[in-house]
Amino acid sequence: MKINHQRSASWLSVLLLASALAGCSGGSGAPKEQSKGADVNLNEPVTLTFVSQFADTKDYFDKLYGDRIRKKFPNVTINFIQRGTGTGINDLIASGTYPDIMYGNLSDIDGFLIDQGLAYDMSDLVKKFNFNLSALEPVHIDSIKNSNPDGALIGLPMPSSQVQVLFYNKALFDKFGVPYPKDGMTWDETYDLARKMTRVDGGQVYRGFSSFIGALLRDNQLSVPYLDPKADQMAAQEKWAGLINNLGRFYAIENNNRDPKKRSQTEEYTAFQKNMNVAMQVNQLTRYLEFPSELNWDMVTIPTFKEAPNTGSQPGAYYWYITKTNKSKDISFAIIAYLLSEEVQLDMAKTLGLVPSLKNTGDLFKAIGKDVPQLQGKNVQAVYKYKPAEASPKREKGLIGGNPNDLKKSMEKAFDSVTLDKVDVNTALRTAQEEMAKSIETKKANVKTK
Repeated sequence: MKINHQRSASWLSVLLLASALAGCSGGSGAPKEQSKGADVNLNEPVTLTFVSQFADTKDYFDKLYGDRIRKKFPNVTINFIQRGTGTGINDLIASGTYPDIMYGNLSDIDGFLIDQGLAYDMSDLVKKFNFNLSALEPVHIDSIKNSNPDGALIGLPMPSSQVQVLFYNKALFDKFGVPYPKDGMTWDETYDLARKMTRVDGGQVYRGFSSFIGALLRDNQLSVPYLDPKADQMAAQEKWAGLINNLGRFYAIENNNRDPKKRSQTEEYTAFQKNMNVAMQVNQLTRYLEFPSELNWDMVTIPTFKEAPNTGSQPGAYYWYITKTNKSKDISFAIIAYLLSEEVQLDMAKTLGLVPSLKNTGDLFKAIGKDVPQLQGKNVQAVYKYKPAEASPKREKGLIGGNPNDLKKSMEKAFDSVTLDKVDVNTALRTAQEEMAKSIETKKANVKTK
């Protein structure tokens, strides 16, 4: 039927938007009736500029998002700008190019979004279109609100594969006649197993354990934050000492430590698949994509702390952002709502192995990796068997804090000092506190100049 008048067109647009938003109801029915203010024309041609914090290629972006958007919203022209030399966010802003929709993680949210003056609170859009925010995993919402001083909803969580698990090399356990790791192991049990699997055989050193150190500390299961929720200083030094000592003891096992000359995070988290002489590794699910076909691997749940049973890592979600400068916020929100719908997240779980950002209800999470060749026959339930750790606590109003990525690096340096340079943990943390204080002062100065 041909639509010839504006009133019918706008009502059709509202219905289309309702359809896009309904999928995010998490199986609890469509959102409530659209508010009277939601008079949106989704049929008008519009060009939207997308920018990623990551070095995603256009082909990768299209596979995950672009092709879906074009099919659902044929009137939308996508301008995806790949990050590279001359196209970083600072370069774009300097040249007068302002993104409409961005996506990234919380570690770099300051430099990528907030410090650029691009952050936009989507709360009004959520209310305007009765978006079912409660369908999303609450930890993700708490995390994004706690990322900024105003507690604003400046992002909505994307499905990702940053949940941490314990990978293991089945061939090495078979070689030495040691039973495989199991779901539900504690850190103490994993440590004992790492000691058994660390050995020298036929002149070859076999390491029992490795990890993605920075991510493991950042997304820790005890939800210990870098900064004190009530003051611009390091949070709970004794708790950070406990986290560092817990992980550090694995690197104190004879023959299991890293080469002091190779401190790169990449060097350590690729150790599992690089020479295939590492028995176990705690890492994010997404790393399986880098495993060579000859690696005989599986996975179990991340080891747990006795004081936090059945608790996984903080989920480390990525987020969609609508920028403050975006002149087409309604259609942008409709696009994001569609990409977060149960329909799309189910497809991404099945075909891409992504972990939904929706609540873990029904059979949605059981679909993870169903159509992914590398995940066939793997213990995928290890990804969602535990509840995610709570978001790090919200900081008091008025506290500026420091750049999250700088804080992360300071804690990684502290860990390296303890495990590679044999520095006392409290001394290493005092140095980290001094570095964090500098980061805080730098951010305060930047805020004052805006």
